[in-house]
Formats: sequence, C-alpha cells, structure tokens
Amino acid sequence: MKNYLLGILFLLAAIFLSWQQSEVQKEKMKEEESKKYNPLQEDLDSHSPEFQKVDASSDPNQRDVNDSSTYSFPTLKVQSEEKLFEGLKNEFSTLQFSNHTGAIREIKLNRHGRLNREFSMPQNKEPFLALSFEDENGNLLKEAMPDPRGFRKLSDEPNRVVYVWESNQNLRIERVYLRDENSTYAFKHKIKMTNLSSDRRGFERVRLQLGSSFQIPRLYNPFDQTSTYLNVGYYNAGPALPEGCSCATCSGRIDGEKEEFIQANEMNQRGRMETRYLSQARWACVNNQFFVHLVRPIQDMANVRISGGTIQAIDPETGNDRQGVEGTMSFPLGSMESGATKTFEFEIYAGPKDYNDLKNLGSEQKKIMQFGVFWWISEPLSWLLNAMSGLVGSYGLGIILLTVIVKIILWPLTAKATRSQKKMQALQGPMAKLREKHKGNSNKLNQEMMKFYKEHKVNPFAGCWPIMIQIPIFLGMFWMLRSASELYGQSFLWANDLSEQDNVTVIQGFSVNLLPILMVATQWFQMKLNPIQMGPEMSEAQRINVKMMRFMPFMFLVFLYFFSSALVLYWTIQNLMTIFQTLITKKETLGGSTQDKIPSADDSLPRNGVREKTTSELSDEERRNRSLLGLRFKGKLNIKEIESKYKERAGNYSEKKLTEMNASKRRQAIAKKERLERAYRYLKEQVEKDS
Repeated sequence: MKNYLLGILFLLAAIFLSWQQSEVQKEKMKEEESKKYNPLQEDLDSHSPEFQKVDASSDPNQRDVNDSSTYSFPTLKVQSEEKLFEGLKNEFSTLQFSNHTGAIREIKLNRHGRLNREFSMPQNKEPFLALSFEDENGNLLKEAMPDPRGFRKLSDEPNRVVYVWESNQNLRIERVYLRDENSTYAFKHKIKMTNLSSDRRGFERVRLQLGSSFQIPRLYNPFDQTSTYLNVGYYNAGPALPEGCSCATCSGRIDGEKEEFIQANEMNQRGRMETRYLSQARWACVNNQFFVHLVRPIQDMANVRISGGTIQAIDPETGNDRQGVEGTMSFPLGSMESGATKTFEFEIYAGPKDYNDLKNLGSEQKKIMQFGVFWWISEPLSWLLNAMSGLVGSYGLGIILLTVIVKIILWPLTAKATRSQKKMQALQGPMAKLREKHKGNSNKLNQEMMKFYKEHKVNPFAGCWPIMIQIPIFLGMFWMLRSASELYGQSFLWANDLSEQDNVTVIQGFSVNLLPILMVATQWFQMKLNPIQMGPEMSEAQRINVKMMRFMPFMFLVFLYFFSSALVLYWTIQNLMTIFQTLITKKETLGGSTQDKIPSADDSLPRNGVREKTTSELSDEERRNRSLLGLRFKGKLNIKEIESKYKERAGNYSEKKLTEMNASKRRQAIAKKERLERAYRYLKEQVEKDS
C-alpha cells in the first residue's frame, strides 16, 4: 500500500511540474515570437479599403520589372478598395469572393453532416487562390500584373462565379468557379490567360496561393504541440528531381514515399520552408489539425514548386496571437503567341479533414489525413468509426462500439495468451529449480528450459502477444482520432468535445479531467486480476520488472491525461473489455477443459491409491497457497510434502538472513514468511479434513 501511495504522490508531482513548465514555455514562446523575424508577416488588415504604398524593396522575393519587353505593364502604385461577394452557397459551406485577383477571402463552414460545429477559414493575408507572377528564381514580379485588386465580377449564378481582368495592352485573365449541386466542400476552378497584344509574349511562372491555416485553440498538452498540426503539404507523383533532396521520395520522412508535410516547427529561423521541386505534382495543400485547403490540378502538373512559411494573426475573440502557415505553388506559363489562350483547371477542396470525403476525391487525397506508418490500421478504423457512429447516432457510442468490435476480433488470441500466462505462473516453482540447478551454465539452462516448455506445451512468449498487437492498434487509433474532424465539437457524457480533454473544471489554469482517472482505475483493477507473485526464487531484475508493471497504470495517466477524450474513452472501454474477458477466461480455466489444466509441478510423487484432485476441483485459495509453497496443482497432498516444501521455502527467511537485510527488505521478507506460514497451516488443515 505504501508503494501505491508513493506512486500517486510522485504522479501528482509530475503533473504539477508539467503544468508549471508549460507556463514557463508559453512565456518563452511569446518572447521568441516577438523577436523572430518573419518575412511573410504583413499587416493583417491588408484588405482594408485604405490606400497603401507598396515598397518592393521590403520583400527579398520581389523584383521590380522596369522597361522589360517581356513585362511591359504600368507600375502599380496603390491597391484599390476590396469588394467582397458571397457565392456558391450550399448546405455545407459558403465562399466569400474578393475582387483582389478574383480569389477567395473566406470559407464559412456550416454545421452539417459529420461537422458538428461551424468554422471559419479566413485568409488574413493573400486571398486563397490569389494569382501573381514570378521569375525562374522564384522572385515575385509585382509589376507583372497592373492593379491586381481590380478584377470585375461578370457572373454570380448559384453554381457559377466568373471574375475577369483585362490589361489595356497585353493580357486578359478570366477566373471561373463551378460547384456541382451534389458536392460537399469541393468545387472546380478554371484559369484562362489570353495574350491580347500583337506580339508574342513570354511569361515565366504563375504563382497560386494555397491559402492560410491557423492553429485551433486547444487546452494545453505538453506531449502534443499544436505547431505539429500546421502543415504545408504536397503529393509528388513523379520521380525525384536532380536538385537534391527536394521531394518526399528522397526525404526519408515517415509521411510516405510520395507525400510530405512540412510542419511549422520544421521551418527555419526566418519562418520559411525550403522550396520543394516536384516533377509531377498531383496536389498541394495547407492544413491545420481538422481543416484543409487543397488544390489539385485536373491533370498532374510538371515542374511545380511548393513554398510556404509561418504567419501570425490576432484571435478576434481572445486578442491573443495565433500561429499559422501559408503556402504557394508555382507552375510554368511559358510564351504565348498573339491571341493565344492557355487554360489551367483545378479541383479545389476547402473544408474538414473528413477521411470519407477525401478518399472519394481519389488521387491519393486521403493521404492528407496523415495517418503515418499505421495508415493500414487507421484507415479501416476511420471508416468503421463513421459507420458505427452513423448507426447509433453518437460518436461517443460509436467509439465504444468500435472498441468492442476490435476486442471481439482479438478475443481468441488474447484468451489463449491469458491461459498461457496462467500456466507460466503455475510453473514458476519448477522453473526456479531448473535455474538453480544450472545456475553456472547458461547454455544448458536454455536447453533445459526449452525442453521444459515443450514437455508442458507452454509458449513463454504467448503472454506478450496481446500487448504486441494492442500497440499498433493503439497507435493507429491515436493517429486516426487526432485528426478526425468528425469529433470536433461532438459531446458525450460530461465531455463537451471528444477531440479535446473532457475538462470537468479548471483550477488555477490546470484542466481537471475525470476520464483519465477512470481509465487508470480500470487498468489497475485489470492488473489486480492477474497478480504477479514475487516468490523468493525471483531474481532482483525480475522483482524490478514486476514493480515497474505495477506502476504502469499511473504512467499511462501521465501520458494520456492531456490527450483527447475520444482516445481516453477508447482505452477505458478496452480495459473494461479486458477485465470482462479475464473473468470469463478464468472461469473457463477453473471449469476444467482438459487442454487448460495446469500441469503438475512434480508428477512423480506417489498418489497412494487415492483419487487425485484435478485442477478444476481446487479452490482459488488452495491454488494460491499451493503456488506459494511450490507444490503441484494436481492430485492430493500429504503432510510430508507440505512440511518439506515449507521448510525449504522458509529457509530463505531464516533469522540469520533477515539480520543481513536492510530495513525495507526485512519488512518485505517477514511479510512473505508470514504468507508462507498461513499457506502451510491452511494446507495442513485441508489434508486433515480430507483424511
């Protein structure tokens, strides 16, 4: 009991120190962000109606084009007033268009279908899908498009919006947006560029904004930083380009061979990511934990560059800084003859990271879920979660039903492992004798142990299979639940949001979560159903391992305390199912199937002509006491056997040996000696009753 109290005290101290450290880290992060130079940071009100001067020298990636025969456009001095328009509405979302290059200023997501909470995806800097030109070195040609904020809206039909801009000299750009009636968060976009001049004109590259995503306000989690969810990603369907390690094929990241996601915390000190060169781009995106801006060319596009960086915004509700990321993709335009037109078509998805929707889009867009190396587990679990939740009408009940199904599928294997574990415990006495007999000869010991296992038909590793199988399932469930937008805003029992900690209350800024405590209680009870006895034959290393196993539930509390209530709910139900299975398996073992009878520790002892007791006839108490004295589980005992085993075991706790121990070990040894004495008296009484 003392060890458990100490463990709880240490656990509380660890949680308190984690909370204290988090406050210090938050202050340091604020100081670092205020000092960090960020070339992408601009005025968040850049779309305000006020005229602003543009300074080309302020951006190292911008280049003036003066008197160029290729880009003979008038110089841009001011930006015009922004005009917004809401169009392409459906029950899932509404798009807010801007005349600033005919792009999208905001996506408003409605509470509908599997999305249980409204959400806004604002573009505080450049609009989503904003157009510009750049040279072959990636420098922005800010003079290449005169008055880029002056696009005219030609059409605003329910399923079609058209913006157009025409230069008096050279170029016409038409932007067409189409949305099918049966689409969810997807729509199509077409860009038409026409050379209006009488001469052949050259245009190097077109830059398209991938949008910006900001962190979703979450409760503090020291093991799961929000910056890891802010990504600029892409999928390269072609081979690696010779520029070096510049695409996922040779990056060595666990995201995959083709796809890669560059996190905000992986960008350099200037807040920029290294430009990626794609030989055949299939799609590119910017996303946070639950929502994504996705751009996919209808045909895989060659020679594409992906760039991006970190940005900052002010949360309108709290007034605090919010970290975010933005990205761009650029592709070659090339030269156009007089009157020639070039058309680029894209499929756009702007909405929640819903596995089913993204999978239905095809083109490997499901990779945006970032399930990692356990995608082969996470993908079917995601599908099954949505199916079960749709069936019962609740994601909380869906998680419970999913856990039960997974546990039933694994039931035969875990049941077999439980039986094997019980047999191994029953054979600890004979195995201890083998270790003592061949103490100085490890090779001989291994041979005898393998022979012993084979004779008694016991697999020493069978008890590890449940843990080995549960680890990838747990990790697959973790990767699936951490980015499942379906859980965002879903309530269950006292948890207001399954994607967040259950948060019963807050004390001094620390979230009090009840579900992790219930999880630890179930895991502790599960451990008590399969106690590991520390007999005198156990080595010191084995004793340490047993003690560590006893503290395992409290270690899980530290790690899972801050994670989403959906994940903790899964682990709690999994523990309850394991408890239920253990009780049934234990009952089956005591019920007496022949294959589950535990072999005798010494079958050579005489039976005296009396009908032997089988394993199924032994009570739990008699089994436990026989195990303490290292006696066989099969057949009747006699006083001589019991006294012999008792003297042998009690000799390990003689007065001489007790005096050589320190105070702590002496108390433990005395307690074990008392248990041996109780077992000795109990078994003597049983023999006297039988006789």
